[in-house]
Amino acid sequence: MKAVIGLGNPGLSYARTRHNVGWFVLDSLIPLDRWVRGDGPFLFSGFPVDGSECILVKPLTFMNLSGEAAVGVCRQFAVGPADLLVLLDDVNLPAGDLRLRRSGSAGGHNGMASIGEALRTQDVPRLRIGIGRPSELGGLVDYVLSPFTEEEEPVVRQAVVEAGGIVRAFCSGGFEGAAELYSRWKAGSRSDSVAGSEKTDKRAAGMSEEPSDGLANTE
Repeated sequence: MKAVIGLGNPGLSYARTRHNVGWFVLDSLIPLDRWVRGDGPFLFSGFPVDGSECILVKPLTFMNLSGEAAVGVCRQFAVGPADLLVLLDDVNLPAGDLRLRRSGSAGGHNGMASIGEALRTQDVPRLRIGIGRPSELGGLVDYVLSPFTEEEEPVVRQAVVEAGGIVRAFCSGGFEGAAELYSRWKAGSRSDSVAGSEKTDKRAAGMSEEPSDGLANTE
């Protein structure tokens, strides 16, 4: 069993912000009406790929308590840290860039720090999605909680589609499968699952004008 956790803040006021780009990826893969509440503070949806069992997960905690959701996922589905893939935003990467790592520090990201602390290990695979940095010093909190600009949206939509391909590769082939596809992406050779997606619209890239608030089907 594999699990992919997209980090973000619940609620419509956060739905289209840079901090929620991990949710954009999940919403590009799963219809909004297929999320159900798990045995903990998270929503999940089954996402089998090539016969492999996988679930996609949205924490219902705020970002700095994401570890509570990660622990709940591991308990409910008997998933170990090495079989998790965390999707998170990164202000240290240009908007639309991707970085896949098997382990490492939180890099100043409160959600990743919470997961590492809760699971008591830094050996948790993660896919960082670049959101760029504010042009002026200070205001980092306001920046990550603001929407992408019109100029940024096309490159972010493309990154979301590319990240979705890496998620599929992780679900079917674990970290090694994800790393193989990521290496091809870095080399400029894109897989069939993401090729031809330059014209991807907002809805297909999880950036709909009617975004998920993370609370659908939770009754």
